[in-house]
Amino acid sequence: MKKALFFLMIFCATHLQAQENRTLRTELDSIINNYPLMQQASLGIMVYDATAETLLYNMDEKKLHRPASTTKTFTCATALKNLGPDYGIRTSIYGTGKIHSHHIDGQRKNVLEGDLWVKGNFDPAFSSADLDTLLMGLQAHHIDSIAGNIYADMTMKNRTLAGYGWCWDDTGDDSPLLSPLVLDKDTCFMTKLTRGLENLGIGINGTVGDSILPHDAQLLAEKCRTLQEILPHCLKTSDNRYAESILYQLGNLNDTNYDKTEMCISFVNQLIESLGFSEQEYRLVDGSGLSFYNMITPEVEVALMKYIYKETDFFEIFKEALPISGVDGTLKNRMKGTKAEGRVYAKTGSLTGTYALTGYLFREDGHVLLFSMMNDGVPAGKGTEIRNLQDAILVRLAE
Repeated sequence: MKKALFFLMIFCATHLQAQENRTLRTELDSIINNYPLMQQASLGIMVYDATAETLLYNMDEKKLHRPASTTKTFTCATALKNLGPDYGIRTSIYGTGKIHSHHIDGQRKNVLEGDLWVKGNFDPAFSSADLDTLLMGLQAHHIDSIAGNIYADMTMKNRTLAGYGWCWDDTGDDSPLLSPLVLDKDTCFMTKLTRGLENLGIGINGTVGDSILPHDAQLLAEKCRTLQEILPHCLKTSDNRYAESILYQLGNLNDTNYDKTEMCISFVNQLIESLGFSEQEYRLVDGSGLSFYNMITPEVEVALMKYIYKETDFFEIFKEALPISGVDGTLKNRMKGTKAEGRVYAKTGSLTGTYALTGYLFREDGHVLLFSMMNDGVPAGKGTEIRNLQDAILVRLAE
């Protein structure tokens, strides 16, 4: 009798859940189909309840869309998986030869009898203050003069300064310069380095150029940032420079010079393939999502969110780096005063005509929903309206 009652309760609960899901689907259909912009724009959407392990809603989830900056979720997840949150992005100064003391013009001078080298690893946050820190580290070696040359080792990545498929007329912070040595968002690193050396009274007898760091060079000073440190700025503010930097860190795993973008992307492809998708089902060519050649489906994005949530030890790090609805980042002004405020942790994405959103919704009842929404064909000037549609869907899911 007890067993029969138990199965009856299970049946009733399952039946009630199925009825609620049908009601939800009907309401979401109504929200989407009655939205004026949907007469022009397309929508791919998938919502998965990770707690109940149930597909709640889907529409064209297997169709390709431009992911825009939601591409950054793949870049960051791949880096966390392969490099780990404590991976260090280092900008280093090396010296070759010995430091010898000489009498020059009646004064004792410490001369580096060799060359000075700067090894760049594409720290996207490197600033003038960081350069001062490096110079202070160098000053600790009491070098008064450099007998040789000053070289920049730029071999961390290929020499292209723009990404594949980026718009030629897209300039400014949205389209960053991709250089291993960036200083205050510019490629003036070596100019400011030599000026800093001169301000410290360190004489430079040689020339400035670029070459490959010798194996016998000695480390003199270094500035290091961890992947975990730069992750929030990459995802919350959707900084393209940070995302591209993170992508190119993957190239360091192969310990080769002038790493090609395709090789770095191959690590992202390996992760997506491990989720059960072939390269014929998507295309990613950069780390930030600036490229118009990127194409992916909501199904793949939800699979990534599920993998991060269920199968990794870095979910909390990833989650806390995402924008939060009504709180911070690119979601700071969205869903305020609704049931979804403070409950959506998601990455936004926008390009001309494209608006995407993927991440997590933590409902009051304890259920965790994984979602991806991708809108293409959005008319100019209608970005706010299409974001309102995305928000309306999430608010209904939160209720």
